[in-house]
Amino acid sequence: MIPMTLGKIAAAMGATSDARAEAIDRWLQLPILRVTTDSRDIQPGDLFFAIRGARLDGHRFLAEAASKGAVAGVVDNPSFEPQCDPAFPLLVVDNTISALGRLATYFRREVLPPGTIVIAMTGSNGKTTTKCMIDHVLRPTLEGRASPKSFNNQIGVPLTLLSGGQDDRYLIVEIGSNAPGEVASLAKMASPNAAVITSIGQAHLEGLHNIDEIVREKVSLLDHVRGGGMAVVNFDCPEIQTRLQPPPDVRLVTIGFSPRSERRVVLLESSMTGIVFVLDGRDRIALPLPGAHHAVNAAAAFLIARWLGLGAGEIIERLATFTPPPGRARILDAGEVKVIDDTYNANPTSMAEAVRTLSLAASQRRVFVMGDMLELGAQSPSFHRDAVHEVVSRGIEVLVAVGPACTEAARSIADQTNGHTRVLTCKTADAAGDLLDTVLQPGDTVWIKGSRALQLDRVVDHVMNRKSPVASAQAPVRHSPA
Repeated sequence: MIPMTLGKIAAAMGATSDARAEAIDRWLQLPILRVTTDSRDIQPGDLFFAIRGARLDGHRFLAEAASKGAVAGVVDNPSFEPQCDPAFPLLVVDNTISALGRLATYFRREVLPPGTIVIAMTGSNGKTTTKCMIDHVLRPTLEGRASPKSFNNQIGVPLTLLSGGQDDRYLIVEIGSNAPGEVASLAKMASPNAAVITSIGQAHLEGLHNIDEIVREKVSLLDHVRGGGMAVVNFDCPEIQTRLQPPPDVRLVTIGFSPRSERRVVLLESSMTGIVFVLDGRDRIALPLPGAHHAVNAAAAFLIARWLGLGAGEIIERLATFTPPPGRARILDAGEVKVIDDTYNANPTSMAEAVRTLSLAASQRRVFVMGDMLELGAQSPSFHRDAVHEVVSRGIEVLVAVGPACTEAARSIADQTNGHTRVLTCKTADAAGDLLDTVLQPGDTVWIKGSRALQLDRVVDHVMNRKSPVASAQAPVRHSPA
């Protein structure tokens, strides 16, 4: 973060304080080096925002923040003030999340250097992976940063913007949404110079009820791209092809497998170890990541990097060394079995692509661990049945269904497997890990995917750290109680 005084921050947020005038005058000159909402991560020089969440209230950690060296706290519940040392400055706002957003908006427009290129991205699938690809390609040449993990909501986006440094040439912001208007609100805050819209599919249907609403929500990002900027949009979703209306002074580039794309992707090879594709009939790009859909994500990274002045050769060379973040189709070696950790999240589109990719594996057996897909609304049962049917129709040898929705879907098609797919069910991630101990055989490939709340990363850890060897080919398989 570019340092700011507490006084400028208070003015940007519209904050007040109950301290005496002489104390306020002293407080307002205090330098702030960083902003955080996590009391466990406090460093000297921080400004701590007390956020009230579903489980914890950040106001309860003000004293801890002060003891660790925080300069001041931002509160919207002054009743917690007596718990702090009176010498610890507290700024009072209407709502700490809203105030954080106001501060980030001010920082983006008034503090961040004009030469810092802000790249914002949204989409149903591939946001984080594409963000990491762009950062991986740019970082050896340009100083900059990308949002950590999936900081893509009304807390994560402001924190990403406020992390910008004086010498940063780029700042990559990820924007998510599960309700109408969220993308537009966060995009307005970020005011990006460039935008990327990745794959669009059925996701967050509890708040965004159909594909048309999803498309409308995602393309609202383009309304906030600065003049002279660039927008790269995945054009493979048919519904998006008639809805793209970027500002007239923004360069729009469509990409995808669709022949209607301006920059077309042609897949040459797809396997469990990676993909090879050609962009525009001339740039041959290899990516060590399973899943054909990642070709379009890599094409977006390629075009953004070219727009920022990097040469095609160096971009291609760097993409060939890309490693995805944990939980996003990362290939792991568990000794006698291969594990694909795809546990960060899931929706019907990404689930179908994972099953299709696993079907390409040239291994002794393919094992798919499928966890429930959340936030799908009334259509959830049919989406889960479709996902289970996809596993069976593609001949995957073993399906382990985890969670109530997947279990119900697996039971509904139990008589349709024709003996080719062994279908097992269990309630929890821990039960799935125990079940795999009796299922996995040497030479197996196991793909693990589900919504984050299912905690299927525990299954990955279990398989990677198991103390007993995988089952022999003759070992019996038991069903875990559903």
